[in-house]
Amino acid sequence: MSVWLAGAALCAMPAWAQQQTPSAEDPLAPIDTQMPQDTLAPQPAKPVPAPTPAPTPAPSIVPPVVAPTPEQEAGSIHPYVPPRVAPKDWKGVFAAIRTGDWLGAQLGIAALPDGPLKPVAKAELYTAKNSPKVDLASINALLVESPDLPHTEQLQRMAIARGASSAPGIAPRPTVFLGSAPRRQRARPVANEPLADALRAQLDPLVRADDFAAAEALLIAQGPFLTPDARAEAGQRVAWIYYVLGQDGEARRVADQWRVGAGGEWGGQAAWISGLAAWRQNDCTASAAAFRETARLTADRELAAAAFYWAARSEQACRRPREVQGLLKAAARSADSFYGLVARETLGMPTTIAPASRSRAGGFVPMNLLRARELSAIGERGLADEFIRYQARLSPPGDHHKLLALAEELNLPATEYWLAHNGQPGAPVQAADRFPTLRWRPTTGWRIDPALGMAHTRQESDFRAGVVSPAGAVGLMQVRPGTAGDFARARGTAVGDLKDPSVNLEYGQSFIELMRGKAATRGQILKIIAAYNAGPVPVDRWNFINDRGDPLLWIESLPYWETRYYVPAVLRNMFVYQGLDGRDQPALKTLAEHKWPAFPTAPGSR
Repeated sequence: MSVWLAGAALCAMPAWAQQQTPSAEDPLAPIDTQMPQDTLAPQPAKPVPAPTPAPTPAPSIVPPVVAPTPEQEAGSIHPYVPPRVAPKDWKGVFAAIRTGDWLGAQLGIAALPDGPLKPVAKAELYTAKNSPKVDLASINALLVESPDLPHTEQLQRMAIARGASSAPGIAPRPTVFLGSAPRRQRARPVANEPLADALRAQLDPLVRADDFAAAEALLIAQGPFLTPDARAEAGQRVAWIYYVLGQDGEARRVADQWRVGAGGEWGGQAAWISGLAAWRQNDCTASAAAFRETARLTADRELAAAAFYWAARSEQACRRPREVQGLLKAAARSADSFYGLVARETLGMPTTIAPASRSRAGGFVPMNLLRARELSAIGERGLADEFIRYQARLSPPGDHHKLLALAEELNLPATEYWLAHNGQPGAPVQAADRFPTLRWRPTTGWRIDPALGMAHTRQESDFRAGVVSPAGAVGLMQVRPGTAGDFARARGTAVGDLKDPSVNLEYGQSFIELMRGKAATRGQILKIIAAYNAGPVPVDRWNFINDRGDPLLWIESLPYWETRYYVPAVLRNMFVYQGLDGRDQPALKTLAEHKWPAFPTAPGSR
């Protein structure tokens, strides 16, 4: 998440759509409690008078209800009201539902011919908030007609609430996670250890304040009572304070002391700190051993590839070339990770992934996919997405490619991205499926490399054009409304809709260009990406990191974990998109030489 970062004939209506005649008396009217005082005294009995006959009402003066016409006499007390016109197409029906025009929607549904969208419109109307209550017979009829709708479970609950013992419908199956490209994550805290929880809570503010003395004192006092993995976790946190402050000897001492006996993830995390600190101290033997230990212990694929790569660098620095090749190949096996790509470039191996192949063979096409295509055609992209995702709960694994192909055809990259990670067990997914390509362009066209724009979009929003973060950042590139307002005022234009993909991409591109011009970033792509995430002020401080002129060491030494993981993820995305487009990857080549890469502009721009 970035820091800176929207005239038809009347039709018969079912009973549920008819208005109820209100009661003549209001049962909730307040009782007059202010009775006259003398009514409280006893009163003599009085004869009860005979009831007065109800007066016969005078004949109504209201004329019979007729359809008014413009030719009515001038001065009539009944102004002309145009007759209700049913929507002429499904787009109008869905618009009526969105605006709460229940009668208009009902008239349109009744008037339009049968087709894939009629049951969709009925389901949307029946389940819309505050829509007229629908009767059981209508619900059951819809479920029998279309048992595969995403609304099925809600409609079934509505039917049971109206007295049905059961309701028809196809039972969906849960989807499972189908895997992903490597994405570096924070290690999970050691669980089910109350003493470790208590120490962690005490250490957190000290780590944020870089208070190494108080943090290590706590570790010494409480560490002996923890399990080996919990000790390694606490030791890693304290060692990191020393590392970011440049005290590499102390960082190694703490990390090595407290990871002894740890065999889990935190043992690998502590060894990683020790390896980085040893590298900065030119102790290549110690760094090689520590990085190998990280590669052995971690379950994080991105960190494992990084550890193999840094171990290879350490062996190269120690002039042990026999060890280098095997370690680089181990890193290169992770072909869609950042360090895997750097290793492959170093070895001269291919650094591109194959474009996704789409089978467009005939065969049965599920009705939900036909509905999704028609929904997309009338602008109901959100519903189209919903229908494709729901079909993933109904289709067999072998049909998963049909869903991916349709999502790509309809330009639904968020749907495509979701399908690349979720489906039925065994559903085939290709590596390129996880990198959807944007067909949208910024409102003024691309000035930066489109691969960089897509790289940020993938990392920021997973291609969800309408997403809003808890901090208020909006859309594909998580643009903050205030930042967009600054750009709009400078240009003398309106902000526009930040949920519009082209508008959002324009502001995101503009912010990248703004960061490029900041002195703090020095025009270097790594620092520009970091500034997009954290802002230029922290990046200015990070120019003083002891990186020994090494861009990869600079990345691994960033104090903010989010930015530390964000930069290589965006770079990896950019490399993949450049490869999918059949273009060179100059920044990748430069990084493999341990140099600072230049900022990429759009092909053909200057």
